[in-house]
Amino acid sequence: MILRRNLSASTLILLCHLRITAEASPYVLHRRASFVSAFHRNGAQDCIVHSNRARCSIRRCFRLVLPLYLSRAPPSTSSTNCDHLQITTQVTPARLDANGDIQNDEEQIQQILTGRHKWLGGAVDNAGDGSVYGIPSHSQHVICLSPPQNNHDSSNNSTYQVHMLPLPTSLSGKSDNGKKNQFKWLRGIIVGETLFGIPSWSTSGVLKVDIGAWRRWRENNPTKRIVTDVRCSQQFVSVLPLPEEGSEKSDKQATTTSRRWMWHGAALNQNATAIYCIPSNAKQVLKVDLTTMTTSYISIPPSTLCNPKEHANLLEHTNKWYGGILGRDNAIYGIPYAASSVLRINANDDTASLLGDYGSNMYNWHGGVLAKNGAIYAFPAHAEEVLKIDTMPNIEEQNRLMLLPIQRAEYDVDGVRRYKWLGGSLGADGNVYGMPSDATSVLRINIENDEVNTFGYVKSSCDNGETGGGYLEKNKWQGGVLGKDGFVYAVPSNARGVLRIDTRATTPNHSLDPSRVACIGDLPEMKDKWQGGFLVRRGAIYGIPENSNRILELLPPFCDDGEHGGEVVVQML
Repeated sequence: MILRRNLSASTLILLCHLRITAEASPYVLHRRASFVSAFHRNGAQDCIVHSNRARCSIRRCFRLVLPLYLSRAPPSTSSTNCDHLQITTQVTPARLDANGDIQNDEEQIQQILTGRHKWLGGAVDNAGDGSVYGIPSHSQHVICLSPPQNNHDSSNNSTYQVHMLPLPTSLSGKSDNGKKNQFKWLRGIIVGETLFGIPSWSTSGVLKVDIGAWRRWRENNPTKRIVTDVRCSQQFVSVLPLPEEGSEKSDKQATTTSRRWMWHGAALNQNATAIYCIPSNAKQVLKVDLTTMTTSYISIPPSTLCNPKEHANLLEHTNKWYGGILGRDNAIYGIPYAASSVLRINANDDTASLLGDYGSNMYNWHGGVLAKNGAIYAFPAHAEEVLKIDTMPNIEEQNRLMLLPIQRAEYDVDGVRRYKWLGGSLGADGNVYGMPSDATSVLRINIENDEVNTFGYVKSSCDNGETGGGYLEKNKWQGGVLGKDGFVYAVPSNARGVLRIDTRATTPNHSLDPSRVACIGDLPEMKDKWQGGFLVRRGAIYGIPENSNRILELLPPFCDDGEHGGEVVVQML
C-alpha cells in the first residue's frame, strides 16, 4: 500500500477503523468509536484502549498514519442504539470565538480549561441574551458560554461560544489560609444584569460581575478579547466585602469556624431585593442587599427544642445546611445536612428560626426542589425518608415538616445507605425526581399523594440488561435538568454517561417502568467532570467543567437547531 501525503484525514481514520476491526476483540470493537473520537480530538497520546491486542494494532496503524496526519481532523461521531433511541456521542475541538491570532486565543482558552475544580456552579442569563456563566472556584476566570452574535463568533451558529473574563489581581489571590485561589466561590445567582458568586473559601466577599456591561463590550468589540487583560476586566468584576469586623453581628471570627465552605447555596427573595446565603461552616446567614449593594449577617437564635449549649454546638458544626430554596411564604429554607434542624429565613423581617430536630451530624438531606403544590422536597443523602417542607403562608411552624417513607421497587436490592440521592429536578409530569449519587436507582416523589418510589436501574453507558448488576460508581450525578423533550438529564460527575429519565405524563402503571431510565453516551473516566447542567433557550444543555478540560453539550431531540432529528447528541466542545 502506498500512502500519499494529501490523503484525507477521514481516510486515515478509516484505516484505523479497518485495522482495529480486523484485529481487535469484540469489546474493543464496541469501544472503537469513542477511541476514534479521542484520536480526532487529542491525537494518539491521549487515547486509552483497554486491550493489549488493540494497543499493538493501533500502534502499528499509527506508525503509518500519524506522520501523514498533518492537520486536525473534522469532528467524528459514533452512534449506538439504546432502547430504540438513537444516541450520538461526539467529541469535537472547542469552537471558540477567536480572531486575529486565532491559534494564540484558542491556546489561551484551552489552557484556562485545564486544571482541577475550575468552576463550581453557575447561572443562565434568561432575561438577557441567554448566556451561561460559571462561578470561579480554583480558576482565575469567569467563564461565559454565549450564543453567537455575528459571523465573528463561529461558522456554526448553533453552538454557544466560549469567553473568559479574568479576575482582577486583587481578587485572585485571596482565599483560606495558605490555600490561595482555591474554592473561592460556590454557586451563582443572576439578578438583572449582575452575576453574584456566593463566597465559599474567599475572604474577599461576594463576587459581583456586571454581565450586562461585559455583553455590550463583546458586541461592540467583536474582534477583541479580554482573556488575559486584567486591567480591562476591572470595569466588569468587583466584590461586595463581607461585613466589617467590630460589632457583635459582624465579627468575622464569630461568623465561621474555619473560613472554608462558609456558605453553601443561596436564594433570592420574592421581590428580588436581597440574596440570602445558607451557612455551611459559617455561623450566621449572609444577606446581600441589592438596593444598597452591601452585606450583613443574620443571627440564628436557638430553637425551643435545645438549650443554649446545644445551640452553640450546633453553630460550631461544619456542613450544617446544603442548599437554600425560596418558599411560597417568602422565606428561604436551608436543607439540613449535618445540622439537626431546618433553617427558615423570613425575608419579610430578616429573622431566622430552626424547625424540627433530626439529629446532628447525620448527613440527612442534600438539596431540595420546590414543587407546584408549595412544598419543598429534600433529597435523602444518609436519611431513609424524604423530608417534605410545607412553605404555604399562614401555617404553624410545627406543622410544616413531614417525613415520607421510601418504597423501593422489588428489584431494587441496592444496599447503599450513604450519599444515596444528591439533588434532583421537577419532571414534565410535575413530580420530583432525585438523581442517584451512590444509589443505583432513581427516586420519584409523587406530589399528588406524597408517595415516594425508586425505579430504574442505573447502568453504565448503554447497558440494557434486564436486572441486576447496577452501576456502582460513587458520586455519579448531582442534580438534573428538565429538557424541552420532557426528559430529565443529569450531567455526570463521576459517571461515564448522561442520565436520561422519561418524566412525561403517562399511565400510573407505566410511570415507574425501569425502561424510562437510561444512561447514554461514553464519556471519559474522570472524577468530578462537570458541575451542574444549564438549559439554554434553543433546548441545549451545557455542563460547566470542574475537572474536565472540555465543556459538555447535550442536544436533546427537538432542539431549535433542528439538525439532529430524533437523536440525543452528547458531545464535548
